[in-house]
Amino acid sequence: MKLHTARFGEMDVTDDRLITFESGIPGLEHFRTYCLLPADDKDESPFYFLQSTEESGLCFFLADPFSFYPNYEVNLDDSTLAQLNLTDPTHALVLSILTVQGSLKDATMNLKAPLIFNTAEHTGKQLVLKQEYGIKEPLLKQVTTEEAE
Repeated sequence: MKLHTARFGEMDVTDDRLITFESGIPGLEHFRTYCLLPADDKDESPFYFLQSTEESGLCFFLADPFSFYPNYEVNLDDSTLAQLNLTDPTHALVLSILTVQGSLKDATMNLKAPLIFNTAEHTGKQLVLKQEYGIKEPLLKQVTTEEAE
């Protein structure tokens, strides 16, 4: 399908890149279909773009939180697993929304409400975690003087 985007211009998108958020993303419930695009051609980067297929100007910049926070944990309850029809853990993909104002070194990551994907079913859901994570955690942790010593 042809997709017109504000960020990337016109793109050809294959169906295997489309993701449906049955309930939308909180605050944007009326947009339900997105295209998940790796930030690099080899799909080796921890960064992705989530482009709406319904609104050309709606695009999220995402990152694999485990690449930046190795101790990060996401526990999915039975309800979430059922909503995503997620039965095989190898089909789960967890990404966090980034906010970049200025340079990437100052970017923040929403660890409190990650996006959960079932890559086999092409479905997604934003989940608010019960764990004590912030919505504006630094993408790149600053090395404090104590840590550097």
